[in-house]
Amino acid sequence: MKNYYSKFLWAFMFICLFQFNKTYAQAGLNVPADPTDISPLLIGEQIPMSQVKDTDGNIKSLNEIVANKPTLLIFYRGGWCPYCNKHLAELQSIEQDILDMGYQIVAISPDAPEQLKATVDKNELTYSLYSDNDLKVTKAFGLAFQAPGRYKEMLFKASDQLNPGIIPVPAVFALDIEGNIQFEYINPNYDTRISGDLIKAALGTLR
Repeated sequence: MKNYYSKFLWAFMFICLFQFNKTYAQAGLNVPADPTDISPLLIGEQIPMSQVKDTDGNIKSLNEIVANKPTLLIFYRGGWCPYCNKHLAELQSIEQDILDMGYQIVAISPDAPEQLKATVDKNELTYSLYSDNDLKVTKAFGLAFQAPGRYKEMLFKASDQLNPGIIPVPAVFALDIEGNIQFEYINPNYDTRISGDLIKAALGTLR
């Protein structure tokens, strides 16, 4: 009888711990406060099953998008970020080169779908932007960190009230059609982005 109660107690404690961790994760409390403390996916790993929203708000499988063609996958902070807009514009300037190398460009941010449309128009983009306004994909890739307090209200509005104050460290991944990471560039210094020339050089080595 004593062993029975002991096992019951351990099972109960395990369930409580599981529920606590689940709630903790859902609240985003396990997201680091410092961008240098993130734990991103690494070269050789496969991206997780993920869903994003297109500019019309339709839910799409990121894995199915990637399966269509090798992908240059971009994570950016949002259309409000001048460094992101500059990088998105530079990617636009080399898009044809990227296409000629056999890759498509896909960019993801915490912005809501309607915000993506503004970014597309502002930068005259012809490649696809997708919304991760609930930050599930950003977290799954290990790129999420707690934004400074001054950003939180703006992020909440830009995400259609789904983002409690989390942003991705800007990142670039080169993926094959199975979602395997072949190259990545991740820099916690958001004002420093990989140049178009270096991206093309990196993709050239993968051909």
